[in-house]
Amino acid sequence: MVDLQFPSSLDETCELMSSSSGEGRIIAGGVALMILIHHQLYFPTRLISIKRIPDLDQIRFDKGKGLSIGALVTHHQVESSPLVLKNYPALAECIHHVGNLRVRNMGTLMGDLCQADNHSDPTPLLGVLGASVRARSIRGERIIPIEQFHRGIYETDLKEDEIATEITIPPPHPGTRTRYLRFSGNSPIDWPSLVVAGSLTLEDGQCRELRISVGCLTEIPVSLKQQAETLKGKSLTPSKVKKFAQSCASEMDLTSDTQGSAWYKKRLVEVYIRRTVEQLLRSKG
Repeated sequence: MVDLQFPSSLDETCELMSSSSGEGRIIAGGVALMILIHHQLYFPTRLISIKRIPDLDQIRFDKGKGLSIGALVTHHQVESSPLVLKNYPALAECIHHVGNLRVRNMGTLMGDLCQADNHSDPTPLLGVLGASVRARSIRGERIIPIEQFHRGIYETDLKEDEIATEITIPPPHPGTRTRYLRFSGNSPIDWPSLVVAGSLTLEDGQCRELRISVGCLTEIPVSLKQQAETLKGKSLTPSKVKKFAQSCASEMDLTSDTQGSAWYKKRLVEVYIRRTVEQLLRSKG
């Protein structure tokens, strides 16, 4: 039998998590949790619902601080938010591809991240946006960068007694373009087989900063920081972009499985990285 509790504040939630001896699990929309239960990967005994906690369903934006997305904000709220559409259009586009409308109306973005499925859409893009997760416990709060949040498949950096309360994204840099591309071998609403997210800042026609993150092919997204550094201060000509994509793909450690051979995956990564940079160059924001 499952013990289901409904705290009315974050302080009460933290106390319940602390006293649960590692058995307590947070539930928001419940979509990710139901997937784990359906596949018999998790058998809950104590669930702590945060549905009654005020303000966790809010999206806020400040020009100086950036965007904050509460733990109860659904995917559909994110994709349809005027604040997100205006300031982070690539994020709205990315979230629009998560499942179908029924899933996006129920599931939360934070729940998606905490499930830590390596075939999830948002994580690579949140990585290039510089996002972080705010975690809270009776010991206090801490900020976890997205690139450190996922430790493996279904494994995050959250401690047993912590609750993830908020996603924060810094304000967009003027002139920075952001793009997100996905590939799914089955249908447009299926889990992606590959996700490539990128952001580009140009200065006097040259690359000031390029960020590329590749998801789905490994346990956690691959951030290609070192490879992108080689393009800093250079004009991104077609030949340089092609060579960059080839170099990134060749250095990725991929294995053959039911999704395809390692050779096939490398070719796919190369094509999608090249397309991502080409779209960044053509876009205006």
